[in-house]
Amino acid sequence: YLNYTKKGVYNPLTGLYEQDMQAERQVKKKALFPHILVLLFFAILIAAILTWIIPAGKYERVLDENSKRMVIDPLSFQYVESTPVGPFGAFVSIEEGLIEAANITFLIFAAFSAMYILEKSGALDAAIVKAVDITRAKPALTNVIIVLLMIILSVWGSTGTMSYEEIIAFIPIFIALCIALGYDSLVAIGISVVPVGVGFASATLNPFTIGVAQTIAELPMFSGLWYRVIVLVVMTIINIAFVLVYARKVKADPTKSLVYGIDYTDLTLDDERMKTEMTLPRKLSILVLFLGILVMAYGLINKGWYINQVAAIFMIVSIAVGIINRWAPNQLANAYVEGLSKGVLSALVVGFARGILVVFTKGQILDTIVFTFASWLQNLSLYASAVGMLFFQSFLNFLIPSGSGQAAVSMPIMTPLADLIGMKRQIAVLIFQFGDGFSNLLWPTGFMIIACTVARIPLNKYYRFMLPFFILCLLAQIVFVLVAVAIGYGPF
Repeated sequence: YLNYTKKGVYNPLTGLYEQDMQAERQVKKKALFPHILVLLFFAILIAAILTWIIPAGKYERVLDENSKRMVIDPLSFQYVESTPVGPFGAFVSIEEGLIEAANITFLIFAAFSAMYILEKSGALDAAIVKAVDITRAKPALTNVIIVLLMIILSVWGSTGTMSYEEIIAFIPIFIALCIALGYDSLVAIGISVVPVGVGFASATLNPFTIGVAQTIAELPMFSGLWYRVIVLVVMTIINIAFVLVYARKVKADPTKSLVYGIDYTDLTLDDERMKTEMTLPRKLSILVLFLGILVMAYGLINKGWYINQVAAIFMIVSIAVGIINRWAPNQLANAYVEGLSKGVLSALVVGFARGILVVFTKGQILDTIVFTFASWLQNLSLYASAVGMLFFQSFLNFLIPSGSGQAAVSMPIMTPLADLIGMKRQIAVLIFQFGDGFSNLLWPTGFMIIACTVARIPLNKYYRFMLPFFILCLLAQIVFVLVAVAIGYGPF
Protein backbone atom coordinates (compact mmCIF):
# COMPACT_ATOMS: atom_id res chain seq x y z
CA TYR A 1 0.00 0.00 0.00
CA LEU A 2 2.96 2.35 0.42
CA ASN A 3 4.44 4.02 -2.67
CA TYR A 4 7.76 5.86 -2.68
CA THR A 5 7.76 9.20 -4.54
CA LYS A 6 9.63 12.49 -4.43
CA LYS A 7 7.25 13.56 -1.68
CA GLY A 8 8.19 10.55 0.39
CA VAL A 9 6.05 7.56 1.34
CA TYR A 10 2.41 7.69 0.20
CA ASN A 11 -0.15 6.12 2.51
CA PRO A 12 -3.46 5.42 0.70
CA LEU A 13 -5.23 4.92 4.03
CA THR A 14 -4.74 8.60 4.90
CA GLY A 15 -4.34 10.01 1.41
CA LEU A 16 -1.19 11.84 2.54
CA TYR A 17 2.45 11.70 1.62
CA GLU A 18 5.01 11.47 4.43
CA GLN A 19 6.01 15.12 4.00
CA ASP A 20 2.37 16.19 4.06
CA MET A 21 1.77 14.19 7.25
CA GLN A 22 4.79 15.84 8.89
CA ALA A 23 3.50 19.27 7.86
CA GLU A 24 0.05 18.41 9.23
CA ARG A 25 1.59 17.33 12.55
CA GLN A 26 3.54 20.61 12.70
CA VAL A 27 0.34 22.61 12.10
CA LYS A 28 -1.42 20.69 14.87
CA LYS A 29 1.48 21.32 17.25
CA LYS A 30 1.38 25.03 16.45
CA ALA A 31 -2.37 25.08 17.03
CA LEU A 32 -1.89 23.61 20.52
CA PHE A 33 0.17 26.58 21.74
CA PRO A 34 -1.89 29.74 22.36
CA HIS A 35 -1.25 33.03 20.59
CA ILE A 36 0.78 35.51 22.60
CA LEU A 37 -2.20 37.84 23.03
CA VAL A 38 -4.27 34.92 24.35
CA LEU A 39 -1.58 34.17 26.95
CA LEU A 40 -1.37 37.78 28.06
CA PHE A 41 -5.15 38.13 28.19
CA PHE A 42 -5.40 35.14 30.53
CA ALA A 43 -2.56 36.60 32.62
CA ILE A 44 -4.63 39.79 33.00
CA LEU A 45 -7.67 37.77 34.05
CA ILE A 46 -5.61 35.85 36.62
CA ALA A 47 -4.23 39.14 37.97
CA ALA A 48 -7.80 40.44 38.27
CA ILE A 49 -8.88 37.29 40.15
CA LEU A 50 -5.95 37.73 42.57
CA THR A 51 -7.22 41.22 43.46
CA TRP A 52 -10.30 39.47 44.92
CA ILE A 53 -8.17 37.01 46.92
CA ILE A 54 -5.09 38.91 48.16
CA PRO A 55 -5.83 41.60 50.78
CA ALA A 56 -5.21 45.16 49.63
CA GLY A 57 -2.29 46.92 51.29
CA LYS A 58 -0.26 50.07 50.90
CA TYR A 59 3.08 51.61 51.80
CA GLU A 60 3.39 55.37 52.12
CA ARG A 61 5.60 56.98 49.46
CA VAL A 62 8.11 59.62 50.57
CA LEU A 63 10.77 61.64 48.77
CA ASP A 64 14.24 60.14 49.13
CA GLU A 65 16.69 63.02 49.57
CA ASN A 66 19.60 61.11 48.06
CA SER A 67 18.01 59.84 44.85
CA LYS A 68 15.32 62.56 44.61
CA ARG A 69 12.79 59.80 43.90
CA MET A 70 9.56 58.80 45.58
CA VAL A 71 10.27 55.61 47.52
CA ILE A 72 8.27 53.55 49.99
CA ASP A 73 8.56 53.98 53.75
CA PRO A 74 9.39 50.39 54.88
CA LEU A 75 7.68 50.89 58.26
CA SER A 76 4.44 52.34 56.91
CA PHE A 77 2.68 49.26 55.50
CA GLN A 78 -0.98 48.91 56.39
CA TYR A 79 -3.92 46.99 55.02
CA VAL A 80 -6.52 49.14 53.28
CA GLU A 81 -10.01 48.74 51.90
CA SER A 82 -10.11 46.22 49.09
CA THR A 83 -10.49 47.53 45.53
CA PRO A 84 -10.83 44.38 43.42
CA VAL A 85 -10.79 44.60 39.63
CA GLY A 86 -13.87 43.22 37.87
CA PRO A 87 -14.18 41.73 34.37
CA PHE A 88 -14.87 45.10 32.73
CA GLY A 89 -11.98 46.68 34.63
CA ALA A 90 -9.69 43.96 33.29
CA PHE A 91 -10.57 44.99 29.73
CA VAL A 92 -10.08 48.67 30.58
CA SER A 93 -6.62 47.85 31.94
CA ILE A 94 -5.47 46.87 28.43
CA GLU A 95 -6.31 50.35 27.13
CA GLU A 96 -4.70 51.95 30.17
CA GLY A 97 -1.65 49.74 29.70
CA LEU A 98 -1.24 51.02 26.16
CA ILE A 99 -1.60 54.60 27.40
CA GLU A 100 1.00 54.11 30.14
CA ALA A 101 3.42 52.55 27.65
CA ALA A 102 2.63 55.03 24.86
CA ASN A 103 6.26 56.13 24.50
CA ILE A 104 7.40 52.52 24.06
CA THR A 105 4.58 51.86 21.59
CA PHE A 106 5.53 54.85 19.46
CA LEU A 107 9.20 53.85 19.59
CA ILE A 108 8.21 50.45 18.19
CA PHE A 109 6.24 52.09 15.37
CA ALA A 110 9.06 54.53 14.55
CA ALA A 111 11.70 51.79 14.57
CA PHE A 112 9.65 49.40 12.43
CA SER A 113 9.03 52.12 9.84
CA ALA A 114 12.70 53.11 9.70
CA MET A 115 13.82 49.51 9.18
CA TYR A 116 11.10 48.91 6.58
CA ILE A 117 12.13 51.98 4.60
CA LEU A 118 15.76 50.86 4.70
CA GLU A 119 14.64 47.44 3.50
CA LYS A 120 12.60 48.91 0.63
CA SER A 121 15.57 50.99 -0.45
CA GLY A 122 17.61 47.78 -0.85
CA ALA A 123 20.26 49.09 1.54
CA LEU A 124 19.77 46.31 4.09
CA ASP A 125 19.86 43.58 1.44
CA ALA A 126 23.05 45.01 -0.04
CA ALA A 127 24.71 45.23 3.40
CA ILE A 128 23.75 41.64 4.26
CA VAL A 129 25.00 40.39 0.86
CA LYS A 130 28.31 42.14 1.55
CA ALA A 131 28.59 40.53 5.00
CA VAL A 132 27.74 37.09 3.59
CA ASP A 133 30.34 37.46 0.82
CA ILE A 134 33.02 38.31 3.40
CA THR A 135 32.21 35.31 5.60
CA ARG A 136 32.03 32.97 2.62
CA ALA A 137 35.46 34.12 1.49
CA LYS A 138 36.80 33.65 5.04
CA PRO A 139 34.47 31.26 6.96
CA ALA A 140 36.64 31.46 10.07
CA LEU A 141 35.64 35.09 10.44
CA THR A 142 32.00 34.19 11.12
CA ASN A 143 32.52 33.12 14.73
CA VAL A 144 34.99 35.95 15.30
CA ILE A 145 32.44 38.51 14.13
CA ILE A 146 29.70 36.94 16.26
CA VAL A 147 31.88 36.91 19.38
CA LEU A 148 33.07 40.49 18.89
CA LEU A 149 29.52 41.69 18.29
CA MET A 150 28.28 39.98 21.45
CA ILE A 151 31.11 41.41 23.55
CA ILE A 152 30.46 44.93 22.25
CA LEU A 153 26.72 44.71 22.92
CA SER A 154 27.24 43.18 26.37
CA VAL A 155 29.73 45.84 27.47
CA TRP A 156 27.58 48.58 25.97
CA GLY A 157 24.49 47.19 27.69
CA SER A 158 26.29 47.18 31.04
CA THR A 159 26.51 50.98 30.89
CA GLY A 160 22.73 51.26 30.62
CA THR A 161 22.97 53.27 27.40
CA MET A 162 22.04 50.27 25.22
CA SER A 163 18.93 48.43 26.35
CA TYR A 164 16.07 46.41 24.93
CA GLU A 165 14.34 49.57 23.72
CA GLU A 166 17.25 50.42 21.43
CA ILE A 167 18.27 46.96 20.17
CA ILE A 168 14.76 45.72 19.43
CA ALA A 169 14.54 47.76 16.23
CA PHE A 170 17.49 45.91 14.71
CA ILE A 171 16.15 42.38 15.28
CA PRO A 172 14.93 41.97 11.65
CA ILE A 173 18.42 42.86 10.41
CA PHE A 174 20.05 40.28 12.66
CA ILE A 175 17.51 37.66 11.58
CA ALA A 176 18.07 38.29 7.87
CA LEU A 177 21.85 38.15 8.38
CA CYS A 178 21.74 34.97 10.48
CA ILE A 179 19.45 33.19 8.01
CA ALA A 180 21.76 34.19 5.16
CA LEU A 181 24.70 32.72 7.11
CA GLY A 182 22.87 29.43 7.71
CA TYR A 183 21.57 30.06 11.22
CA ASP A 184 18.07 30.86 12.51
CA SER A 185 16.10 33.57 14.29
CA LEU A 186 17.02 32.25 17.76
CA VAL A 187 20.70 32.72 16.95
CA ALA A 188 19.82 36.27 15.90
CA ILE A 189 18.17 36.87 19.29
CA GLY A 190 21.10 35.17 21.02
CA ILE A 191 23.74 37.45 19.47
CA SER A 192 21.80 40.70 19.75
CA VAL A 193 19.09 41.00 22.40
CA VAL A 194 20.47 38.49 24.91
CA PRO A 195 23.96 40.09 25.17
CA VAL A 196 22.30 43.46 25.78
CA GLY A 197 20.22 41.84 28.52
CA VAL A 198 23.25 40.15 30.05
CA GLY A 199 25.19 43.41 30.01
CA PHE A 200 22.25 45.40 31.42
CA ALA A 201 21.93 42.88 34.26
CA SER A 202 25.68 42.96 35.01
CA ALA A 203 25.27 46.73 35.32
CA THR A 204 28.87 47.86 35.62
CA LEU A 205 27.94 51.54 35.21
CA ASN A 206 24.18 51.40 34.71
CA PRO A 207 22.68 54.60 36.13
CA PHE A 208 19.10 53.38 35.73
CA THR A 209 19.51 50.33 37.98
CA ILE A 210 22.73 50.20 39.98
CA GLY A 211 22.93 54.01 40.17
CA VAL A 212 19.41 54.42 41.57
CA ALA A 213 19.71 51.42 43.91
CA GLN A 214 23.05 52.53 45.37
CA THR A 215 21.78 56.05 45.88
CA ILE A 216 18.74 54.83 47.80
CA ALA A 217 20.97 52.47 49.82
CA GLU A 218 23.25 55.45 50.57
CA LEU A 219 26.28 53.84 48.94
CA PRO A 220 28.91 55.65 46.87
CA MET A 221 27.74 55.84 43.25
CA PHE A 222 29.06 52.90 41.17
CA SER A 223 31.07 51.56 44.13
CA GLY A 224 32.02 47.86 44.02
CA LEU A 225 32.68 48.09 40.28
CA TRP A 226 35.43 45.45 40.29
CA TYR A 227 33.02 42.67 41.31
CA ARG A 228 30.44 43.67 38.68
CA VAL A 229 33.15 43.61 36.00
CA ILE A 230 33.90 40.00 36.96
CA VAL A 231 30.17 39.25 36.74
CA LEU A 232 30.04 40.83 33.27
CA VAL A 233 33.01 38.80 32.01
CA VAL A 234 31.70 35.47 33.32
CA MET A 235 28.11 36.01 32.16
CA THR A 236 29.24 37.16 28.70
CA ILE A 237 31.42 34.03 28.32
CA ILE A 238 28.43 31.84 29.28
CA ASN A 239 26.27 33.70 26.75
CA ILE A 240 28.83 33.34 23.94
CA ALA A 241 29.46 29.64 24.60
CA PHE A 242 25.75 28.84 24.76
CA VAL A 243 24.90 30.64 21.51
CA LEU A 244 27.89 29.25 19.58
CA VAL A 245 27.00 25.66 20.55
CA TYR A 246 23.42 26.11 19.37
CA ALA A 247 24.49 28.00 16.22
CA ARG A 248 26.93 25.25 15.24
CA LYS A 249 24.20 22.61 15.67
CA VAL A 250 21.74 24.56 13.49
CA LYS A 251 24.28 25.23 10.77
CA ALA A 252 25.26 21.55 10.62
CA ASP A 253 21.62 20.44 10.42
CA PRO A 254 18.90 23.09 9.87
CA THR A 255 16.23 20.61 11.00
CA LYS A 256 17.73 20.82 14.50
CA SER A 257 16.57 24.44 14.70
CA LEU A 258 13.87 24.99 17.31
CA VAL A 259 12.08 27.28 14.86
CA TYR A 260 12.44 24.95 11.89
CA GLY A 261 9.41 25.25 9.62
CA ILE A 262 8.49 28.83 10.57
CA ASP A 263 8.14 31.02 7.48
CA TYR A 264 10.82 33.71 7.23
CA THR A 265 10.50 34.10 3.46
CA ASP A 266 10.28 37.88 3.59
CA LEU A 267 13.54 38.01 5.56
CA THR A 268 15.31 35.39 3.47
CA LEU A 269 17.55 36.61 0.68
CA ASP A 270 16.65 34.58 -2.41
CA ASP A 271 18.86 34.41 -5.51
CA GLU A 272 17.43 37.67 -6.81
CA ARG A 273 17.98 39.56 -3.56
CA MET A 274 21.47 38.09 -3.23
CA LYS A 275 22.34 40.04 -6.38
CA THR A 276 21.51 43.37 -4.76
CA GLU A 277 24.35 45.78 -5.42
CA MET A 278 25.71 48.32 -2.98
CA THR A 279 24.97 51.49 -4.94
CA LEU A 280 25.86 55.00 -3.77
CA PRO A 281 22.34 55.77 -2.45
CA ARG A 282 22.37 52.50 -0.53
CA LYS A 283 25.80 53.25 0.91
CA LEU A 284 24.54 56.65 2.02
CA SER A 285 21.40 55.05 3.51
CA ILE A 286 23.53 52.68 5.62
CA LEU A 287 25.74 55.62 6.59
CA VAL A 288 22.67 57.54 7.78
CA LEU A 289 21.64 54.57 9.92
CA PHE A 290 25.10 54.37 11.54
CA LEU A 291 25.15 58.13 12.09
CA GLY A 292 21.75 57.80 13.74
CA ILE A 293 23.10 55.09 16.03
CA LEU A 294 26.12 57.23 16.94
CA VAL A 295 23.95 60.25 17.68
CA MET A 296 21.66 58.00 19.71
CA ALA A 297 24.61 56.67 21.72
CA TYR A 298 25.95 60.19 22.32
CA GLY A 299 22.58 61.44 23.51
CA LEU A 300 21.97 58.45 25.78
CA ILE A 301 25.40 58.77 27.37
CA ASN A 302 25.82 62.54 27.57
CA LYS A 303 22.40 64.16 27.25
CA GLY A 304 20.22 61.89 29.31
CA TRP A 305 18.12 60.88 26.30
CA TYR A 306 15.69 58.02 26.51
CA ILE A 307 12.79 56.53 24.55
CA ASN A 308 11.31 59.74 23.12
CA GLN A 309 14.59 60.96 21.67
CA VAL A 310 15.43 57.51 20.27
CA ALA A 311 12.06 57.43 18.47
CA ALA A 312 12.81 60.86 17.01
CA ILE A 313 16.17 59.60 15.68
CA PHE A 314 14.41 56.75 13.87
CA MET A 315 11.96 59.21 12.30
CA ILE A 316 14.85 61.38 11.09
CA VAL A 317 16.60 58.31 9.65
CA SER A 318 13.41 57.40 7.77
CA ILE A 319 13.09 60.83 6.18
CA ALA A 320 16.80 61.03 5.35
CA VAL A 321 16.76 57.62 3.62
CA GLY A 322 13.73 58.68 1.60
CA ILE A 323 15.47 61.87 0.48
CA ILE A 324 18.71 60.05 -0.39
CA ASN A 325 16.78 57.59 -2.58
CA ARG A 326 14.85 60.47 -4.23
CA TRP A 327 11.46 59.26 -3.13
CA ALA A 328 8.52 61.60 -3.59
CA PRO A 329 6.92 62.78 -0.31
CA ASN A 330 3.83 60.62 -0.91
CA GLN A 331 5.97 57.58 -1.69
CA LEU A 332 7.90 58.05 1.55
CA ALA A 333 4.69 58.57 3.55
CA ASN A 334 3.13 55.41 2.10
CA ALA A 335 6.25 53.39 2.91
CA TYR A 336 6.23 54.82 6.44
CA VAL A 337 2.61 53.74 6.94
CA GLU A 338 3.39 50.25 5.60
CA GLY A 339 6.21 50.04 8.13
CA LEU A 340 3.85 51.12 10.92
CA SER A 341 1.50 48.28 10.07
CA LYS A 342 4.27 45.74 10.71
CA GLY A 343 4.61 46.95 14.31
CA VAL A 344 0.96 46.62 15.32
CA LEU A 345 1.25 43.25 17.07
CA SER A 346 4.35 44.30 19.00
CA ALA A 347 2.58 47.49 20.10
CA LEU A 348 -0.46 45.52 21.29
CA VAL A 349 1.80 43.15 23.21
CA VAL A 350 3.19 46.16 25.12
CA GLY A 351 -0.31 47.24 26.14
CA PHE A 352 -1.43 43.77 27.17
CA ALA A 353 1.76 43.17 29.21
CA ARG A 354 1.52 46.55 30.93
CA GLY A 355 -2.15 45.83 31.64
CA ILE A 356 -1.08 43.17 34.15
CA LEU A 357 0.73 45.80 36.22
CA VAL A 358 -2.27 48.15 35.87
CA VAL A 359 -4.53 45.48 37.40
CA PHE A 360 -2.14 44.85 40.32
CA THR A 361 -1.92 48.59 40.96
CA LYS A 362 -5.69 49.14 40.82
CA GLY A 363 -6.28 46.19 43.12
CA GLN A 364 -3.64 47.54 45.57
CA ILE A 365 -2.10 44.10 46.05
CA LEU A 366 1.43 44.86 44.82
CA ASP A 367 2.55 46.33 48.17
CA THR A 368 0.91 43.42 50.01
CA ILE A 369 2.98 40.94 47.99
CA VAL A 370 6.17 42.90 48.72
CA PHE A 371 5.37 43.11 52.44
CA THR A 372 4.63 39.37 52.66
CA PHE A 373 7.88 38.34 50.97
CA ALA A 374 9.93 40.73 53.11
CA SER A 375 8.37 39.30 56.28
CA TRP A 376 9.31 35.76 55.25
CA LEU A 377 12.89 36.69 54.45
CA GLN A 378 13.52 38.08 57.95
CA ASN A 379 13.28 34.59 59.42
CA LEU A 380 16.01 33.00 57.28
CA SER A 381 19.77 32.65 57.84
CA LEU A 382 22.17 35.07 56.15
CA TYR A 383 23.02 32.81 53.19
CA ALA A 384 19.44 31.57 52.82
CA SER A 385 18.19 35.16 53.03
CA ALA A 386 20.57 36.17 50.24
CA VAL A 387 19.23 33.44 47.94
CA GLY A 388 15.66 34.18 49.04
CA MET A 389 16.14 37.88 48.26
CA LEU A 390 17.42 36.93 44.80
CA PHE A 391 14.28 34.88 44.08
CA PHE A 392 12.11 37.66 45.51
CA GLN A 393 13.74 40.30 43.30
CA SER A 394 13.37 38.05 40.26
CA PHE A 395 9.67 37.59 41.01
CA LEU A 396 9.21 41.30 41.70
CA ASN A 397 10.61 42.00 38.23
CA PHE A 398 7.56 40.20 36.83
CA LEU A 399 5.34 42.74 38.58
CA ILE A 400 7.54 45.81 38.09
CA PRO A 401 9.55 45.50 34.84
CA SER A 402 11.04 49.00 35.20
CA GLY A 403 14.52 48.86 36.77
CA SER A 404 14.42 52.29 38.42
CA GLY A 405 10.79 51.75 39.44
CA GLN A 406 11.65 48.43 41.02
CA ALA A 407 14.56 50.03 42.89
CA ALA A 408 12.20 52.64 44.34
CA VAL A 409 9.92 49.88 45.65
CA SER A 410 12.37 47.20 46.80
CA MET A 411 15.52 49.00 47.96
CA PRO A 412 13.85 50.92 50.84
CA ILE A 413 12.80 47.48 52.15
CA MET A 414 15.91 45.48 51.22
CA THR A 415 18.29 48.06 52.72
CA PRO A 416 16.96 47.94 56.32
CA LEU A 417 16.36 44.19 55.93
CA ALA A 418 20.04 43.75 55.01
CA ASP A 419 21.04 45.83 58.06
CA LEU A 420 18.75 43.75 60.26
CA ILE A 421 20.24 40.38 59.24
CA GLY A 422 23.87 41.60 59.11
CA MET A 423 24.23 41.72 55.33
CA LYS A 424 26.32 44.37 53.57
CA ARG A 425 24.14 46.87 51.70
CA GLN A 426 26.28 46.43 48.60
CA ILE A 427 25.19 42.79 48.49
CA ALA A 428 21.54 43.83 48.70
CA VAL A 429 22.15 46.11 45.71
CA LEU A 430 23.91 43.27 43.86
CA ILE A 431 20.90 41.02 44.49
CA PHE A 432 18.53 43.71 43.23
CA GLN A 433 20.69 44.13 40.13
CA PHE A 434 20.61 40.39 39.38
CA GLY A 435 16.89 39.97 40.05
CA ASP A 436 15.95 43.01 38.01
CA GLY A 437 18.24 42.21 35.09
CA PHE A 438 18.52 38.54 34.24
CA SER A 439 14.84 37.70 34.74
CA ASN A 440 14.07 40.20 31.97
CA LEU A 441 15.07 37.34 29.66
CA LEU A 442 12.26 35.23 31.10
CA TRP A 443 9.21 37.23 32.18
CA PRO A 444 6.47 37.99 29.61
CA THR A 445 5.94 41.43 31.15
CA GLY A 446 9.38 42.54 29.95
CA PHE A 447 10.79 43.28 26.51
CA MET A 448 11.65 39.70 25.57
CA ILE A 449 8.03 39.06 24.66
CA ILE A 450 8.21 42.01 22.27
CA ALA A 451 11.46 40.65 20.84
CA CYS A 452 9.80 37.27 20.25
CA THR A 453 6.89 38.99 18.55
CA VAL A 454 9.21 40.95 16.26
CA ALA A 455 11.24 37.81 15.51
CA ARG A 456 8.09 35.68 15.05
CA ILE A 457 9.36 33.16 17.59
CA PRO A 458 6.56 31.28 19.44
CA LEU A 459 6.98 31.59 23.20
CA ASN A 460 7.23 27.84 23.69
CA LYS A 461 10.13 27.74 21.20
CA TYR A 462 11.80 30.70 22.87
CA TYR A 463 11.54 29.13 26.31
CA ARG A 464 12.96 25.84 25.05
CA PHE A 465 15.94 27.86 23.85
CA MET A 466 16.20 30.23 26.79
CA LEU A 467 15.46 28.09 29.87
CA PRO A 468 18.76 26.11 29.81
CA PHE A 469 20.68 29.39 29.48
CA PHE A 470 18.59 31.07 32.18
CA ILE A 471 19.21 28.15 34.56
CA LEU A 472 22.96 28.48 33.94
CA CYS A 473 22.71 32.20 34.65
CA LEU A 474 20.65 31.61 37.79
CA LEU A 475 23.20 29.15 39.15
CA ALA A 476 25.97 31.64 38.39
CA GLN A 477 24.00 34.40 40.15
CA ILE A 478 23.57 32.24 43.26
CA VAL A 479 27.32 31.51 43.30
CA PHE A 480 28.16 35.21 42.91
CA VAL A 481 25.76 36.17 45.72
CA LEU A 482 27.05 33.48 48.10
CA VAL A 483 30.67 34.44 47.37
CA ALA A 484 29.79 38.10 47.97
CA VAL A 485 28.34 37.16 51.37
CA ALA A 486 31.38 35.04 52.21
CA ILE A 487 33.91 37.77 51.38
CA GLY A 488 31.82 40.60 52.84
CA TYR A 489 31.66 42.37 49.47
CA GLY A 490 31.26 46.12 49.49
CA PRO A 491 30.94 48.95 52.00
CA PHE A 492 28.35 49.22 54.77
